[in-house]
Amino acid sequence: MPIDKDKKHMSAALKLALKAQGMTSPNPLVGALLVKNGSVIGKGYHKKAGLPHAEIEAFENAKRNGKTVTGSTLYVTLEPCCHTGKRTPPCVNSIIQEKVSRVVIASLDPNPKVSGKGVSKLRKNGMEVVTGVLDEKSREMNEAYIKYITTGRPFVVLKLAATLDGKIAAASGDSKWIGSETQRKHAHLLRSRADAIMVGIDTVLTDNPSLNVRLMGAYKDPVPVVLDTKLRTPTSSNLIRIHQEPVIATVRPVDKAKREKLKSLGARVLTVKKDKNGRINLRELMRTLGELQFISVLIEGGSTVAGQALKSGIVDKITFFYAPKIVGAGGLSMIGDLKTERIGDSIEVRDISVKKIGSEFMVEGYVGKKQ
Repeated sequence: MPIDKDKKHMSAALKLALKAQGMTSPNPLVGALLVKNGSVIGKGYHKKAGLPHAEIEAFENAKRNGKTVTGSTLYVTLEPCCHTGKRTPPCVNSIIQEKVSRVVIASLDPNPKVSGKGVSKLRKNGMEVVTGVLDEKSREMNEAYIKYITTGRPFVVLKLAATLDGKIAAASGDSKWIGSETQRKHAHLLRSRADAIMVGIDTVLTDNPSLNVRLMGAYKDPVPVVLDTKLRTPTSSNLIRIHQEPVIATVRPVDKAKREKLKSLGARVLTVKKDKNGRINLRELMRTLGELQFISVLIEGGSTVAGQALKSGIVDKITFFYAPKIVGAGGLSMIGDLKTERIGDSIEVRDISVKKIGSEFMVEGYVGKKQ
């Protein structure tokens, strides 16, 4: 089959996978398409951890449509699994049993339990296997999963909304509303795709945020993570009231009475080591969140948290929204003091993209050199 047709069908499989954005953690996003005699006979995507994988969904969809899978080509955005998971059997076995003749894969699974092994097993069973079709797009779609599965730590996005001159508040501290309703809707979409949303205690005390997703439709709320060295999170705060198991990160010594009160209201209190400035060690916190199977974290804290996160090296990607407003001197800068004395010491951002959103624009990019 010509390469352009492979790309066309793989592109459709990628779009299917994206339907489950924010719902599959700690599993990856995966879409699958079955093609026979030039026509699509089945399609599916992994909807949620514990539910059937994309390949199985595509097989079942084809059968419901009265189609015969034998001899078809399977397009799948990630290498089929070849190991038995906690809740699902290996997909390669089903592919072999269904007698698919050709398998086209976007990217290999970085999970050491799978990587290359799924492809090898399919080939050993006489199937033609093609890999690397739209690999870059597939990897970008699963950048959080790839970071998590290869390092054990979540993929971290720093989101900020600022004026054109980089201010997130006026001299008085007023910050409502820098961004438009359109921008806020997009920000809520980012929330829906993250496992956790991290803020500092000052944001909680000042704004009493709900930290949930306020969009029409079925979306998953991220789990709030509050940086709170002295356990000052009010027990009546919205994040305690709304969320089932918010995370409060703190340091020793811990006020046991406050800790037990927060725990009694459903909060999970994590005690983390201090950094050299006496604040929460964010690198250790990310390791702990990874152990709890959080594969993505969205930071929505203020200037101080943003600066601390960038300086600690935990940020993988930035998403900055800029509104057509100018505050001038006295306004609060979007990034706290990084103590950068020379331009050569500044934090580099690569692969920048700029997108217009209404009257505002969004800048996205990756922090540091490409691995």
